[in-house]
This record gives sequence, structure tokens and C-alpha cells, in this order.
Amino acid sequence: MVKKILAVLSVFSTAILGLAGTAQAGIVQWSDGYESNPFGVWERGIQGGDGHSWFDIGMGVARTGNNNGWLFADNGWSAMRTAKSLSSFPSNRSNCAAAIHADPVGGGANIGLEIWDPNGWRKISHTVKWIDDWAGYQLITLPNLNLNGVGTVYLQPIYGNNGGPAKYIRLDDAIIQCVY
Repeated sequence: MVKKILAVLSVFSTAILGLAGTAQAGIVQWSDGYESNPFGVWERGIQGGDGHSWFDIGMGVARTGNNNGWLFADNGWSAMRTAKSLSSFPSNRSNCAAAIHADPVGGGANIGLEIWDPNGWRKISHTVKWIDDWAGYQLITLPNLNLNGVGTVYLQPIYGNNGGPAKYIRLDDAIIQCVY
């Protein structure tokens, strides 16, 4: 009896795996590592209090490549954002994600990542992640994004500080990805 059940399960598993093996899926991805014209790609000056944002060009502190962005705040907040047209993405954008790598300098920090629809400046999604400064660059991810009906999105890392130790947050390797 046990052998018969195992045989049926084995045939069933083979059939399922065979079907799964023939399924086709695609991935469309945009990425930016601050390497190609970061001054023209990333909008800065989104800040309050003493917040500030800028770039390290060829300073040797990027996660990959030569360049990275950074946010600073002591008593305030700072963000930078980049626009991405989704016209090259598939029409079904119901299974998307966004991410960026962040590295706090001078102590751990809560670092946010937001996706905005500029049509009415509607925040589509946001998250905040605690990252220790000893951990190096860590990935902040916004999974399960439904970007159907949105033509352009803004990816925006953000950091705020209310008088704790002043911190720089290094940023690198931003991604928007959709699976179809």
C-alpha cells in the first residue's frame, strides 16, 4: 500500500514539475548605480532642516562601480529621487519590486524607500529598514508592487534624524523590476 502511494506521488510530482519546467516567465529590470551622469539622473534638494544629499564620485566607497549617492541629516531629513518611465516594461506590471542598497556611516539608522506616482504625487508604497553601520551595504526592498496603470514612477530613498548622532547614508545600486 505504501509503495503504491509513493508511486502515485512520484508520478504526480513528475507531472507537476514537467509542467512547471515548460512555463515561461520574463523579467524586465531597470537599474542605476550612480555611474552614468548621477547629477542628471537623481533629483536632489528634497530636504528639511539640515538635511542634504549629494554624490561620492570616485571616492572608493561605492558598493559597486566608482560612484554612489548619499543622504545626510542631524536635525532634519533628506531624500533623493529618480524618475523611471515604465514604457519599456510589459503592460501587465502587477508583479514588480524596487530596491536600493544603503550603508549608514556613524551608527545604525532607519532608512526608508518609497515609490511615487507623479500623477497627483500618490505614494504607491514605502518601507523603512533598520541597518547597522557595521553591516556594510544592505538591501532595502519594496516587494509586491502593482504598477499597472502607472506610466512613470519615482524611486526615493529617504532618511530623517531628530538630533541623534549626525549620519551619512550611502546609497548604491537602485533597481525596479517586474516579472511577467
